[in-house]
Amino acid sequence: MTASADRPKRARSRLLAIGLLALALAPGTLLRSDVPETAELGMTVRPLAATDLPLTNGGFTRTGLWELDSENLNFGGYSALLALGPDLLRAFSDRGSMLTFPAPGTSSDFGTRFANIRDRGEFAGKFPDIESVTRDPATGTYWLGFEVSHSLLRYDAESRLEGGVQPPEWRGWSVNSGAEAMVRLADGRFIVLPEQGRVALLYPGDPVEGAEALAFGFTAPEGYSPTDMGALPDGRVLVLLRKVEMTYPPFSVRLALADPAKIDPEQAWHLEVVADLDALLPRENYEGMAIVPGEGESVTIWLIADDNRSAFQRSLLARLEWTPESDESPDAQ
Repeated sequence: MTASADRPKRARSRLLAIGLLALALAPGTLLRSDVPETAELGMTVRPLAATDLPLTNGGFTRTGLWELDSENLNFGGYSALLALGPDLLRAFSDRGSMLTFPAPGTSSDFGTRFANIRDRGEFAGKFPDIESVTRDPATGTYWLGFEVSHSLLRYDAESRLEGGVQPPEWRGWSVNSGAEAMVRLADGRFIVLPEQGRVALLYPGDPVEGAEALAFGFTAPEGYSPTDMGALPDGRVLVLLRKVEMTYPPFSVRLALADPAKIDPEQAWHLEVVADLDALLPRENYEGMAIVPGEGESVTIWLIADDNRSAFQRSLLARLEWTPESDESPDAQ
């Protein structure tokens, strides 16, 4: 067969791949394979050069890029990320598992550990689709946001279940569109952004303890949805945004900045785009983000891609360095 004759076949294959990925990501659908139990296996961490992309864009500098892979059948599908310290990361999957591993480029000898979130209390019979996570760095306590069951579970530093709740404000969300981005602020408040819609929730305290939400609107670039969120040392938050396009790879990713002090139920909270990650990173389905404070106001930003357990995608891990300007506020323009 000639090269010209083979082009339509390649084009059809590419369109099919895009269509399958769009279906897997669409709210209300679950196009993923069952993952059986398996013995623990290690993980390979392969550095990538990305020589076709610049190292710096808009004040953000790419200081590391890796492809993660493992034969462990619990590997993949990572949609939330925690930094347990400067040298240790923990990723959570949409199949209810977690992967704890040393941050590449550090001297940690922790090793790689796979585990399942088995203790989910009254929600144990529901599909364990973890989409968001946040942590109290003072105690190590962390909270997991689940789609499907629309539940919020709290675990101590040793990953022992402390409590869980289905917040009443979450019950109207569709099956595959829930608490996609969540952050616990330094003062103990929680912000939750759903994957679909433009109504966010602000809790004055821990929702697991019964804190009631204040609903407020927010804005984002057309077609982009929140996939994760993290707090900055200055009190503002960084929001990871993703759009699915009919291109290949079909993902477009941005970072946006917002100030919780400006949340007002009477007007929309503005997410101001501060980084075009398509200019810094290979296009992939980045869903997890963790922020590690550095010197002064500088931060290290870790991003992980959800491969949807698909042969068309990769589990990429990226490290960015950034120092936000004090006047780089959404209202500063």
